[in-house]
Amino acid sequence: MPVSFWLNEKPNIVIAHSSFDIKSMVDAWDEPTKCVWAKTKTDLVPALADADILVTMTLWEPGYLALAPHLKLLQTMTSGVEQYDTEAFRERGVHLASARGVNANAVAEHAVALMFSHSRRLWEARDDQRQSFWRKLARTQGERRHEVAGTHVVIVGFGAIGARLATVCLALGQTVTVVRKNATAGTGPAITTVADDQLPEAVGNADYLILACPATPETRGLIDGRILSLMKPTACLINVARGSVVVESDLITALRQKQIGMAALDTFEREPLPETSPLWSMPNVLITPHAAGDTVAYESRVANILHDNIRRLAEGKPLINQIV
Repeated sequence: MPVSFWLNEKPNIVIAHSSFDIKSMVDAWDEPTKCVWAKTKTDLVPALADADILVTMTLWEPGYLALAPHLKLLQTMTSGVEQYDTEAFRERGVHLASARGVNANAVAEHAVALMFSHSRRLWEARDDQRQSFWRKLARTQGERRHEVAGTHVVIVGFGAIGARLATVCLALGQTVTVVRKNATAGTGPAITTVADDQLPEAVGNADYLILACPATPETRGLIDGRILSLMKPTACLINVARGSVVVESDLITALRQKQIGMAALDTFEREPLPETSPLWSMPNVLITPHAAGDTVAYESRVANILHDNIRRLAEGKPLINQIV
């Protein structure tokens, strides 16, 4: 690694996160580095002056770029990069790389957990437990538990999360349809692939509609009243993508009118979800607090990408998950 590449003889890395301890992993590398852990914005701002590399998640403001004159790489801890002004990074000659894929297993498993919670009515069991209530087996079909095997899953998006999710769903004996921009790209012989414009037709067959797509201008408001009206009245919508993908007011209406059976939601238009949101008290809604990507393996996977990208940066090679 050329000494002259960095501000000093070794890269100065700033980790900006309130609790994720990536510093200890960086400190364990064989290569010499200088690593600072900034847990607050107050800690972060003065550390930017000498930073060669910044690793951050939510501790970021557009003005920070001007405070880091030696910055060569911003390595995000997230797959989404919509909060960064990519043109400003290009003008400064600063690389931007995401952490896409580090939580693919976690998000896919979370979606499956939400699916099982729906099929086995686990949300109901937890509520009953809190009230010490022994619920008798339901007599009506609509209130009975069912199996996911043999059901039809429609997955919107086929990145690392969607691909992992499809593999698990196939193993569970489900039929899988993937909706993606490039419908001609390979997804495997057991998966039906359709283009984005075929979403209205695809949702009509879905027992589970699982959103695993990124937040882009094309996906904003993708699931609106029209799409929801085409779904089965027994279908379940699972959102582990971004809140902007769903028109929340349309979803609330669809749930109230029983146009769909249930929604299991990990992301929302506003986060934290306001206390005044009707979603909190709706019996056919299951809420998790944007926790699908949480995993104890998160930090180590980000550190691995960072380690490789530092080497690639110094050698002039393309970065893993390079955005700019």
